[in-house]
Amino acid sequence: METIKLGSNSPQVKRWQYFLIGLDNHQIVADGDFGQKTHKATVQFQEANGLVGDGVVGPKSYLAAFRAGYRLKEAFEYPDKPDFGPLTGNAARARIFGNFKFKSAGDGTEAIIVTDGWAEKNIERVDIPQLKGMKNVPPSGKVQFHRLGAKQLQSLFADWEKAGFMKNILTWEGSYVPRYVRGSRSSLSNHAFGSAFDINYAWNKLGQVPALVGEKGCVREMVAIAHKNGFYWGGHFSRLDGMHFEVAVVK
Repeated sequence: METIKLGSNSPQVKRWQYFLIGLDNHQIVADGDFGQKTHKATVQFQEANGLVGDGVVGPKSYLAAFRAGYRLKEAFEYPDKPDFGPLTGNAARARIFGNFKFKSAGDGTEAIIVTDGWAEKNIERVDIPQLKGMKNVPPSGKVQFHRLGAKQLQSLFADWEKAGFMKNILTWEGSYVPRYVRGSRSSLSNHAFGSAFDINYAWNKLGQVPALVGEKGCVREMVAIAHKNGFYWGGHFSRLDGMHFEVAVVK
């Protein structure tokens, strides 16, 4: 295997970076460039595993990494990013989906309570027949989503069904949920705007490398179709969120 270190630039570096991100080094971007952040995280990994912290990834580091779950194919199977980015920040989301007044739920979690009737005007129950009978989905197959993204959501699931991907969806984890971003008390989640949904949580947890192609719960092969329908995949966030899909372009 290729020895990599500070200054290296190659697909092998990208694979190594995905491994480090999966160890909660969310400051790293998997761009194939072995920079200072990758070097620092590598040194920390080496020292935590009883190795000399020199930042040079050679046979001993790879052996320790394999013991920690490193797999060569992680980067090869990572979907390309779309030609658009996610909606970042409360203001960007509010410009499209509308602003609303809210207060903390007061229960010590990220939950909020919308107080001005915005939800009644904007959140619809959208019929997604492909979801009927699935875990966590109402018997009607109707799920809550923002009215501006309702047709896109229906189109996405129809396209996934046409491509044979419905067998990949094992669980539905929800869509409209009034709350802040996990760990925040200032930034609203896209779920609070009803413009995002989560699937296959157990295999694509927040901060973990999403399930690989061929593994149970994998959604990677479905991402390109999501992009065509204007959805951005959370697996492209700096804090990996492989269960998550959100409307980034309204069509």
